[in-house]
Amino acid sequence: MIDLENCPHQIDYLQKSVEQFSQVVICYAQTGVKIPLDWLVPLSGMVQNGKLKIHKMSQAGKNAADFGIAFLAGCLTQQLPEQAHFILVSNDTDLDHVVSLLKSQGRSAERIGVTKKTEQQASVMASPSDQKPGSISLPSLKIYCNHLITYSKNRPAKRDTLINSIQGKFKDNPTIVMEIFNDLVTQGAVKISDTKQVSYNDQKIQQIAKSA
Repeated sequence: MIDLENCPHQIDYLQKSVEQFSQVVICYAQTGVKIPLDWLVPLSGMVQNGKLKIHKMSQAGKNAADFGIAFLAGCLTQQLPEQAHFILVSNDTDLDHVVSLLKSQGRSAERIGVTKKTEQQASVMASPSDQKPGSISLPSLKIYCNHLITYSKNRPAKRDTLINSIQGKFKDNPTIVMEIFNDLVTQGAVKISDTKQVSYNDQKIQQIAKSA
């Protein structure tokens, strides 16, 4: 869920966000954000298939978008499976109350703030053709494998929740999330079934975690 009023630059990463998450919800009351014309066709398809939902509050006002996010989060708890992980993208600490309420109902949730430093890191990242395989994610891959070892009894069961878990672990560097996920798969640490269920290779996870 994206608080577009508070984090307008998140629109620049919208297409990537829709690819990474099972559903993206945007809420705003008033904003001057502009969407490039060549995005209209792919984004309209995402709206039609339900992966992207954009909600504009009927009345603008202080905290209007926050109330909208709180309401929509409540609606989603009735629609999404129990293992769904909620991520609220906003620098507004008031939304921590929404996160607390979601957790009180047995839901997994967190708020991720977006700093200027994070946005600058994303903007100066080398293009895929300039990157050496594993040059960015190797230390982070070890960190996440250690995370999987620490929380071995509470691991994500689905592909999307695994990606969300990585996103939460590396919220200050969102550009490496999919690289870490892909490395977990290609190195055999995890396996994704046709139904998007995740199985874990503990021996491989231990090996990566202990690698030099």
